[in-house]
Amino acid sequence: MSKAFLPGASATPDAVGLVDDARSWTCRELDHLTARFANGIGTLGMRVGDRIAILARNSAEWLVVYFGSMRAGAVFVPLNHHLQHDELVYILRDSATRLLCCDAENEVRAQTAASEAGVERVLAIDDMFDGWLDRQLDVWPAGHLGGVPMAYTSGTTGRPKGLEPAPQTRTAEQVVEDMERLAILYGYRRGGAHLVASTMDHGAPALHALMAATMGQTLVIQRRFDAAEALGLIERHRVTTTHMVPTQIIRLVRLPQDARDRADLSSLEAVFHGAAPCPPWAKTAAIEWLGPILIEYFGAKEGCGPFLCTSSEWLARPGTVGRAGPHIAVTVVGDDGRDLPAGEIGTLYFRRADGRAPTYRGDPVKTAASRLPDGRFTVGDVGWLDDDGYLHLADRRADLILTGGVNVYPAEVEAALGQHPAVEDCAVYGVPDEEWGEAVKAAVVPRAGADIAEADLIAWLRERLAHFKCPRSIELVAELPREEIGKLKRRVLRDAARAGRSIAR
Repeated sequence: MSKAFLPGASATPDAVGLVDDARSWTCRELDHLTARFANGIGTLGMRVGDRIAILARNSAEWLVVYFGSMRAGAVFVPLNHHLQHDELVYILRDSATRLLCCDAENEVRAQTAASEAGVERVLAIDDMFDGWLDRQLDVWPAGHLGGVPMAYTSGTTGRPKGLEPAPQTRTAEQVVEDMERLAILYGYRRGGAHLVASTMDHGAPALHALMAATMGQTLVIQRRFDAAEALGLIERHRVTTTHMVPTQIIRLVRLPQDARDRADLSSLEAVFHGAAPCPPWAKTAAIEWLGPILIEYFGAKEGCGPFLCTSSEWLARPGTVGRAGPHIAVTVVGDDGRDLPAGEIGTLYFRRADGRAPTYRGDPVKTAASRLPDGRFTVGDVGWLDDDGYLHLADRRADLILTGGVNVYPAEVEAALGQHPAVEDCAVYGVPDEEWGEAVKAAVVPRAGADIAEADLIAWLRERLAHFKCPRSIELVAELPREEIGKLKRRVLRDAARAGRSIAR
């Protein structure tokens, strides 16, 4: 018995389901590719629950591995293609990966890391697996258990921790039904086209691609993000939805005005963004240009989302990341363990409707430390709720600055500093201080052509914030250390400051 995995294969089988540069496949063909991969890894000895990792850039093949792994009931482990050798070996070994898929660009690294980690097999996936995929059967039995992802947290110190995957109790068809419900919650509609612009190995972009596919949307792959090219793809393929990170939004609004004016973006209905805070100036500029179609989400790999925030909600409540979805509840807890009322800042604790809480692989201490006796869990974020239940983030507990016995929240200072007309980007962090324990320091990227001075910025801030919150020193830099998804590497700034190094170069 066989059944389509992706709904589009039944509803619109001859419609375009996937586009990767000059290559394209119909919804039926894409569905058959996922079945061929599921059958193919079976011939390699892979079974339900086995770990399958991928080290590759965005491509049609990446999605076939992802969808096919979910269809076959594998535990899917995406690997950031920026990882160094020791990091790859650690995750491959820790996750007990049996099969590592890779593209040609990463094949040498993959083979070396796999050999050291004891991975049984490496499978090159370029050009639809160089004929290997064609030799597999294109039908797959209905009712087979569906796969689950296994994510690794980046962490603030030490090795990343693997999150034990959810129990595999759902069939592949039920997994797709779950994705359809989640897509509707996010605001996806049936039909249209989805631009895969963010690197999928970070998790959320791949999840959005799967949600879009379950809604019958054409998936358009962008292998490496280029802002001008993204506009061209949106116009050419009449893209209706996309997922982006703040860095990409910033690059879009920085394009020359004539380039933005020439692009026909009238098809675009929703731009989902998350992974890191988007600077208010950039988000405001994007809304003014594209209309109120930006939808922000907040969540974590541990399963504490999504919180969703429309453009209108964000404009009415600047800084909010929205309200919780129906399957998650949040409470704010003080240092003394009591629940705090609206408006007070504390550690965010979550409760899922299914009762699940994250388990960190091989780290019972971290697992226990993340939970309250009643089962609520935290990922270390700090924030507050307003009277209407909208969540506002402050910082990770590890990022708080304790100066003279008082907590300073970097996000609050960054929000104020980012409003200065000469500031393009900024970061606030703590540095050791003999008298105060820690002192507040900032790094600022000036806007192009701006005339800006450290003393003027500090004076400007002191008119808007309590003086103890204001930086004692500000370093002007060309750029800040950020991950590809836009997350600030605050630890890099702190380490440089402790070592007496400048990050200006």
